[in-house]
Amino acid sequence: MDVVSAPGQEVPVRALLLIDLQNAYFEFPELAAERERVVDRSNQLIAAARSAGLPIVLVRTEHEPDGSTWTISMLDDGQGFAFPGTEQAAYLDDLDCDGCSDVTKTRDDAFFGTRLQEHLESMGVTHVLIGGVSTHSCVAQTATSAFARDLRVSVAGEAIASDNSELSEAMLDFLTDALRQPVLDQEQSLAWLREGPSR
Repeated sequence: MDVVSAPGQEVPVRALLLIDLQNAYFEFPELAAERERVVDRSNQLIAAARSAGLPIVLVRTEHEPDGSTWTISMLDDGQGFAFPGTEQAAYLDDLDCDGCSDVTKTRDDAFFGTRLQEHLESMGVTHVLIGGVSTHSCVAQTATSAFARDLRVSVAGEAIASDNSELSEAMLDFLTDALRQPVLDQEQSLAWLREGPSR
């Protein structure tokens, strides 16, 4: 499928963005049950993006043991996680990370306090396909932040998971209805990477 630009618009520059596919998050039973599916679908997306020559960005969460990067809820609970160099902070063993860029964050929003925006801008990226965990928090907040930065977003609906299905459904409805960020099935996601977005 050829991508035809609207008057005054350039051909979209695409990138794949996968969030928090780390051991720490899949310690939650609800996410552990979805691990095989999420990794399989994510690896399919990575392979398609690589074949198409598209940028692939993996985002991970890491926190300092001294509490200096902890969120309010972590401070309230007196407990941090995903410390640098630990097994918790590592990407899942079966995730295909070869040739992927790596961005480290400390908040749900992958743009907050990171070099993600500059990295995408340096490649001229205009459209991103987002997957990862958790749908209702890091995925949704990153997608919302991308909207504020005038990036077109699609969500890889089969490469996401959450430990709160009710909130996830509500957030996906919000992204689709209010922010015009479609949730794609796996076939559509692969086509997005191979052929470009439909708009």
